[in-house]
Amino acid sequence: MQYNLLEYGNYNSGFADCYETNNNTQRKDECIRALLDYVQPDIFTVCEFGATQALLTDFLRHNLNINGVNYWQSDNIVNYAGSNIINHIFYDSRKVGLSKHVALRTNPRDTDIYELYLKTASLAAGDTIKLVCIVAHPKAGQGYEASRRALMQTAMDYVNQHYPTDNVLIMGDFNMYGASESGYRLLTQTYSNPSICFMDPVGSAGVGEWNNNSQYASFHTQSTRSYSEDCFSGGGLDDRFDFILMADEIAFSYNHMRYVQGSYRAIGNDGNHFNMSVDQGYNSSVPAELAEALYDASDHLPVTMKITVDVHLGVEEDEVQSLFATVAPNPATDFAKVGFFNPTEGHIQFELYSLQGQLVTQASEHFASGSQQFDLNLQDLPNGFYMLRMTHESGLRQTVKVVVK
Repeated sequence: MQYNLLEYGNYNSGFADCYETNNNTQRKDECIRALLDYVQPDIFTVCEFGATQALLTDFLRHNLNINGVNYWQSDNIVNYAGSNIINHIFYDSRKVGLSKHVALRTNPRDTDIYELYLKTASLAAGDTIKLVCIVAHPKAGQGYEASRRALMQTAMDYVNQHYPTDNVLIMGDFNMYGASESGYRLLTQTYSNPSICFMDPVGSAGVGEWNNNSQYASFHTQSTRSYSEDCFSGGGLDDRFDFILMADEIAFSYNHMRYVQGSYRAIGNDGNHFNMSVDQGYNSSVPAELAEALYDASDHLPVTMKITVDVHLGVEEDEVQSLFATVAPNPATDFAKVGFFNPTEGHIQFELYSLQGQLVTQASEHFASGSQQFDLNLQDLPNGFYMLRMTHESGLRQTVKVVVK
């Protein structure tokens, strides 16, 4: 779950007029506890968290490690930018551990990269499943598109260098007004980063010019109030600022993690509150008391998604390298050669999928055992990212990335 907590613990320290009277931390804690009880996340990332260690300690004690629970953990604050508000992460230490936290110096706030590992029975044998969570909060407002893109470029450069084939999520309050923004296109298209491509879990239905556009009412996350009240922005739900985007490794389950289709959700958005307060009238997506809590806690809605994990590491590792397939050239234009090692004579099915999961083309051929090649026809395909799934008649299979330019 990702949530912008709206100047949590800060009183009149930012651009907004946030005071104890209109943004009371005690009341926010009540709302956050209700939300956590409703969602029950394993990983909880936040934006606009007050940049003090004491506040972090209190947040854990008051909202997470309560009622006999003692397994929620976080990391020490890193704040190179010296901002009053920061990003942060909380996680269920029974399920995941934190192996690394890197803060990238970006404007106006640091971008935080958290490298997590899953705690499984296989850890004793040295096997790990890695999940990298990038939490970003670029500058708000129209006219700052270049600043937002620059922040995302810094994050993409780091991922390209350190995590090009890992399970990566990038989340946060992106403050982007539509899919045409260069920062969003940088994340989700392959024109400048062919090794990395983040996918939007909502698919094409939620991707477009969502600012004040009722066509995207089901995906808006800001604002929870129809009228402005000092600290809280107004206007009702009319913008999609809050995101969790996933690398293709998670979308296509390369590294033991897979996105659960249809699980992405903006908590409190029932699609019927365009330009309305989230608690106005009947909200069919959440109980009335939670709609009220979302109204009081922040001017953003939290977003959530589910990821399923395959902990049978030995089996999956065999499958990932079962055919030792490579594609060259890659990126390619009209044709590419798929080289692979066929363990036993038999038929192999080739299926090429778009990032949206649509089957683009397929073929089946019989191959002798040993090193083999297959000519992959890419003519007339739009530029972009594709997945080639190869399945041997014995059940062995492998999926490889293909970039068409």
